[in-house]
Amino acid sequence: MFGSLFKRSKGWQPPEVLGLTIGRGITFDPIALRLLPADSLIERPDTTLMITAQGHCDLGEQSHMHRFYPDDDRFLIQFQGGDGETDERVDEIMLWYFHDVQYPSGDAEWGRMKTAIRQTGYTLRGEDGDHRFERAWFDTSTAPEDPMTYWEDVCDARDGSGRRRIFQTAMLFARPLKDGRDEMLLINMEEPEGAERSVAFMIGFPLERHNFSV
Repeated sequence: MFGSLFKRSKGWQPPEVLGLTIGRGITFDPIALRLLPADSLIERPDTTLMITAQGHCDLGEQSHMHRFYPDDDRFLIQFQGGDGETDERVDEIMLWYFHDVQYPSGDAEWGRMKTAIRQTGYTLRGEDGDHRFERAWFDTSTAPEDPMTYWEDVCDARDGSGRRRIFQTAMLFARPLKDGRDEMLLINMEEPEGAERSVAFMIGFPLERHNFSV
């Protein structure tokens, strides 16, 4: 499943996807940002974000995920589809907002979180109250389900330098907003090679190609 990650040469460079890569800015249509529902948990980003790091995940079955990390570390831009090299097909574009990041104190706490994201729903607790999300992956199942796992290669420069690998365990949840759209919650358990483990709680908002320019 992850064979292509291991076969990459040291000279691998992050690809452009829809013209976006490290060192370039993505500018959002301010009208699209204003259309975010009032009950959404996502914060509005600045109109333009500069990309300072880029990640790639080979999900198998010819499915690829490209992540772009801007200079504002509250956000993440994600494209899914194609391979970003010869095939630039993009099936999904998401803007993610880091609602919270936690650092489990040990294996017991890490294990409890892994058990929690296997369940049919998750309650996100915050200062403004609790928000209930239902599982979006395996949504027809009423039993606990194993989360997705994948490796992400991340680099900080166009020449592929500053490269690191992160093993991730993730589950996707959703809740309806007042305007009828769903707000997504991605719980991402991250295990970077040689670094501290963390759990990211990301709130997602889908974008269309006409919602931004590069």
